Amino acid sequence: MFKKLKLLLLRFINRLGYTVYKLPRKPGPTKKMGSIVLGGKALKVPVGNPLYFHYQQYPNFNQFIGTMAASIQKRHPMGWAVDVGANIGDTLAIIKSLASWPVICVEGDEFCHKILQENARQFEQVHVVHTFLGDKMESANIESQKVGWNRTLLPAKSGSSSETLKFLTLDYVVGEIKQPVIVKLLKVDTEGYDLRIIRGARELLERDQPVITFELNRENVEPLGDSVGDFFDFLVGLGYAHFLVNDAYDRLICPLGKESKALLLDLYQYSNLGQPLYYFDIWAFHQNDRELFDQVLESERVKRI
Repeated sequence: MFKKLKLLLLRFINRLGYTVYKLPRKPGPTKKMGSIVLGGKALKVPVGNPLYFHYQQYPNFNQFIGTMAASIQKRHPMGWAVDVGANIGDTLAIIKSLASWPVICVEGDEFCHKILQENARQFEQVHVVHTFLGDKMESANIESQKVGWNRTLLPAKSGSSSETLKFLTLDYVVGEIKQPVIVKLLKVDTEGYDLRIIRGARELLERDQPVITFELNRENVEPLGDSVGDFFDFLVGLGYAHFLVNDAYDRLICPLGKESKALLLDLYQYSNLGQPLYYFDIWAFHQNDRELFDQVLESERVKRI
């Protein structure tokens, strides 16, 4: 009965020239739980976590990483995936639905980590690590925002509410796994800390040459004072020569080469909150993965037709 009344009301509003859109809940910490189904598994997720809305409204959200995991595993069947900023385990579920790799999930936020642990029990060969990562081993005075759902770390300002957090490097975390690890897919999504975390994986990148995907969000990177240009040089110096620039919905914007630093910086400066392009997802391929890069690029271009 309620659905019929709702439909009649919507039709009446439409006749008047209006429509109704469902907006996401205001994000924030909450103990009220919902669920989303990814890869055939039901995952617990707080209803105040933006992921709850995204996966309901956009069922294919974040699916590209699963497709990539499957493609990479065909070339590197003995590889591992690393998911930094694992949140409640949504990327884990997507990867596991298409690839049988072991996965290391790293999450620093305590509330998200507890839910991640519970969700991860549905999968085999998952290592869940509760820590914050950076470019060096240290303790730092940090101001936290969006705690409990999308934790964002900023340098502490005088007079602000802050806490001292311990940071490890990804090289250290992977080295603590008590079995041989060959990382072939590295995903980092940590609200601006992405560049620092990848810098803290230098040994891993030199040794394993994984495909890397990270978020380049000007709103979060600029307050940290990190140089995107220097970071691009860091990747190129390690042999990363081929890049895909995607929008927030996994749609290809353009490919870049190791000589495309100026273009990447132009795109970065153009992006921001309120702009048509808010942030980018960057995919970085080592020069030894040129054939894989070409195949992925061709496939993504075909989708445009």
